[in-house]
Amino acid sequence: MFKWELKDVIMVGIVSIVFGVIYLGAVHLGVLLGAILAPLGLSILANEFIFGVWFMAAAFAGYVIRRLGAATITEMIAALLEVFMGNFYGPIVFVSGFVQGIGTEAGFLTTRYKRAGWIQLILGAVFATITSFIWGIVRSSFTGLQWQMLLAIFVIRLASALLFSAVLVKLTCDHLVKMGVLKSYPIGAHHV
Repeated sequence: MFKWELKDVIMVGIVSIVFGVIYLGAVHLGVLLGAILAPLGLSILANEFIFGVWFMAAAFAGYVIRRLGAATITEMIAALLEVFMGNFYGPIVFVSGFVQGIGTEAGFLTTRYKRAGWIQLILGAVFATITSFIWGIVRSSFTGLQWQMLLAIFVIRLASALLFSAVLVKLTCDHLVKMGVLKSYPIGAHHV
């Protein structure tokens, strides 16, 4: 759980770069969705449908590397790279990366990284949804919204998190294990 190797650091770098690019693409997709939902008065929900995408680096790293801090560090680096590549939200995205990483990390900490599978990925998605929602209340002034809209934001974000950072990450990583790409990582040694 505590001992990091060079290959772990390299994996953090690779995952951060890949997801930093994906995250930047998701920002632009969110803008498009916002424009589509604007005539319905629902543009505030645009990012919620894809919010789980922004938890994927943490979930991927936690599931593959299984080291304390892997999820949070990877998420923060991916967020930082997203900012450097031109995310128009600016440096505050780095704080969001920390909040999302901590939430996802909590899912793996439930077993102290001894086991990682569906339960830990689902818990990570739930905890990341909760931490990011609380951060959203502070950062985006959600306090002025009606409770029905707050509930819609939370439920849609949770569904997105479960789809992207639990289901999609699990299926992708398990496929990479079967291909032999991750055989030298804990996921390869413990894969069931």
